[in-house]
Amino acid sequence: MAFLPLFGYSPDTAANERFIHSLPHETLAQAGPDLVLDDKTVLLYEPLLACMPSWRRGAQGIGSCVGWGWSLAVDVLAAVEVVLKREPERFGGRTLEASVYAFSRVEARGRQRAGLSDGSYGGAAAKAVRDWGTLHYGIDYGGERFDTYSAQREKSWGNTGVPDHLESFARERRVGEVTLVETFDQAATAIQNGYPVPVCSMQGFTMQRDKDGFCHPRGQWAHCMLFAGVRFDKPGLLCVNSWGASNSGPTWPDNMPKAVAECSFWVDAGTADRMLRGRDSYAISAYDGFPPQKIDRWFPEGLFA
Repeated sequence: MAFLPLFGYSPDTAANERFIHSLPHETLAQAGPDLVLDDKTVLLYEPLLACMPSWRRGAQGIGSCVGWGWSLAVDVLAAVEVVLKREPERFGGRTLEASVYAFSRVEARGRQRAGLSDGSYGGAAAKAVRDWGTLHYGIDYGGERFDTYSAQREKSWGNTGVPDHLESFARERRVGEVTLVETFDQAATAIQNGYPVPVCSMQGFTMQRDKDGFCHPRGQWAHCMLFAGVRFDKPGLLCVNSWGASNSGPTWPDNMPKAVAECSFWVDAGTADRMLRGRDSYAISAYDGFPPQKIDRWFPEGLFA
């Protein structure tokens, strides 16, 4: 069967701009005035794999990419907190994509129902994880537990929202702050300090990586993915997709774990600038503000070879 990519980014420019202007810190410069950018490589999949060694990227079953991009961002952020900050709490495991997707379509927009068509946008997901929170696989929620992915669940919840009896559990795991990211330099700065950047755009790509690990821009994808790494030998951001094992070709670094290589590719700085210029991509933090937490190197070379 031929690979059929599923999208689901449905921008709402007016609503998104209202959300941006409601933020206590609209821009990364305001949220983290002491953050600086240097030429260090940072790969945020390293703390994620330290917390979840068996991690594999699943594949969205409907147009729920916004839920998938933002859910992975929450997982990466939680792993950063556990590994870098030595937080005493237990790592919560993989975020239930349906929870972020549904909150972004229904509760975060003040709706009763969102309809059966798919899609959401970044600002709605940002509000969802900040104000409504997240649910996780494998957790007992008063006798209810979600162990496997379900596209049917995403479809149903995407219409009616997260069930009321689960909302109090979701509120226990919320992101502290979100702030707009509009350029490669801003995204690179956020990532270097441990803050992942879910990116919503219309930019499409090839699926085959070139000799340096980059996929080239091609066509249009109404899509949400995650920027979770930065490099400067050839300036770029590591982009993680939500289509399962869908990418191939050489990787950078050479010892990139297979689980990451299968679903990711590097995006050059100029293309990243164009994607972020759409003003619907955000850095996320667990704290009120973005305190500096510069990362030289997460783990010893070869740990995940």
